[in-house]
Amino acid sequence: MKTVIDYINDLKEKTGSDYKTAKLLKIDKASLSVIRSKGRMADETAIKVAEALGVDETEVLIAAAVARSDGKVLSAWLKISKAVGAAASFLLAIQILSPIATYTKCILC
Repeated sequence: MKTVIDYINDLKEKTGSDYKTAKLLKIDKASLSVIRSKGRMADETAIKVAEALGVDETEVLIAAAVARSDGKVLSAWLKISKAVGAAASFLLAIQILSPIATYTKCILC
């Protein structure tokens, strides 16, 4: 599972600098530094990061929630993360196999 900092680094790679990343997220550079140092971000920022990267908001929101959690809450978020990951993998497999299924006849047909 990717961390908040991983997503920020991905966004920095895309924008070219922390300054441009902060500007894109509509936060100041000091706030971006706090995100990097603490490894935590607000849900609103997580959504902006997901949109900027073109990734599912759910995965960035879960990373943000995991970073803010501990104990039983952390365990619950990690379970959710695994479940979402498994569901996403299943849906991806269906999308990949759909064209194959279109050209294949069922043995009962």
